[in-house]
Amino acid sequence: MIWSLVLSILIFYAILIVVNIPAPFIGLNFENAETPKLWYAPPGFVIPIVWFVLFTLLGIGRYHLIQTGFGSYQWWLFGLAFLCATYAYYTLGLAKVTHISALWFGLWGNIVVILFAALVVYKLLPINTTAALLTVPVIVWTAFASLIVVGEMKLGKLI
Repeated sequence: MIWSLVLSILIFYAILIVVNIPAPFIGLNFENAETPKLWYAPPGFVIPIVWFVLFTLLGIGRYHLIQTGFGSYQWWLFGLAFLCATYAYYTLGLAKVTHISALWFGLWGNIVVILFAALVVYKLLPINTTAALLTVPVIVWTAFASLIVVGEMKLGKLI
């Protein structure tokens, strides 16, 4: 039982790590040395910690789905994890290709993540409340991140 839980969490860590391994090799790097521009923005080192916590919650949600016989619904969580893990590609990557600010892609990407996570909660709620509720922090964090992006866009006079 405990190994099944650990395996579920490790699978989500693997998604996060494996998807992001190529990013620095193709020139997609976040600027972590920069201090936050906004008073409510966390320091750069906090962001990967939060995502590891969120991916842990998704792994626990997968475990609950499997334990209750609804393993076929785990693909919703995998889809959400993949969407979240590809953030660098659809922000920095598209900005590099189009020469449009990564903040625009980040904002639209965050909106897509929030909507997809809400859909996942909607799909999981009737079958496994625990798995659904473990997905809600992704919505909360991404909404907070969107406020940071909007604040940075205002500072950069993009909006």
